[in-house]
Amino acid sequence: MRKLNDKVAGYISGMVSGATYGMIPLFSLPVLSEGLGFDSLLFYRYLLAAVVMAMIQLVRRRSLTISMRDVPLVLLLGGLFAFSSVFMFMAFDYMPTGLVSTMYFVYPVITAVMMSLLFRERMTWGRVLSLVMSLVGIGMLYVSDGKERMSFYGVLLTFAAALVYALYIVITNNSRIRTMPSSKLAFWSLAIGAVIFFVRADCGMALQAVPSARAWGLILLLAIVPTVVSCTALVMSIRYVGSTITSILGASEPVTAVLCGTLVFGEPMSWRILMGIVVIIVAVVVLVAGDGFVAKMRSKSRTRAIN
Repeated sequence: MRKLNDKVAGYISGMVSGATYGMIPLFSLPVLSEGLGFDSLLFYRYLLAAVVMAMIQLVRRRSLTISMRDVPLVLLLGGLFAFSSVFMFMAFDYMPTGLVSTMYFVYPVITAVMMSLLFRERMTWGRVLSLVMSLVGIGMLYVSDGKERMSFYGVLLTFAAALVYALYIVITNNSRIRTMPSSKLAFWSLAIGAVIFFVRADCGMALQAVPSARAWGLILLLAIVPTVVSCTALVMSIRYVGSTITSILGASEPVTAVLCGTLVFGEPMSWRILMGIVVIIVAVVVLVAGDGFVAKMRSKSRTRAIN
């Protein structure tokens, strides 16, 4: 019964992680439009997120200390998590954000391939079908107006962002870090990211001041919703359902981004986009139902073997 509850928690956490991560444009675009550079924005985002996470841990009276043997691995994961954001924002200089966000969703494929080749994880029919449907749905969300420009550097940076994010997921799932409390790992990933962005800003010399009280409010929301909540839910999902399933559940990310763009920024909604959202939702249902069916068949096989 506990394993079933853990799986349900894993599925929900994976969808929550993706959905909240998809809210990044909702809070970041208005701040960037006020003139704040992305390095400064990312520093404030990660710093505030780490502070919020630390406060939550203090209130819950939970320790944030880690053992010395875990330090190298935690530093690596923090660096991967931060540079995934760096590469994506750099890609925005070469290609439209919609195209970058769509191409970025190649990370579930990279995750599945790495898990299959390096750790010989078996890909069930449900996972393969769900992965394919997710990619088709993501493709339908991006509507071309014929003016987009493909850039070699933009594609390279987007692929690098997806690869780094996939590595974060795979390493978290296949190392002793997996047993670390999700909130603790999330704190250290965010704290290390804040240090990295501080160094990138010439050790603080190139940091820009936040332009307004409204911008501070949006940055705080950016730090809490698509950062603290998303990062914690991501680690929890990886622990309970594994790397491949977590990455596929991340399909809720572009759905949220599209809905935010339509409802808040007045971007057009077409039947093609609507069908893309439906296909992604069906893909998640197929993933959950398919994995549940496989689990039941394995349980019956074991029962028959015992009898």
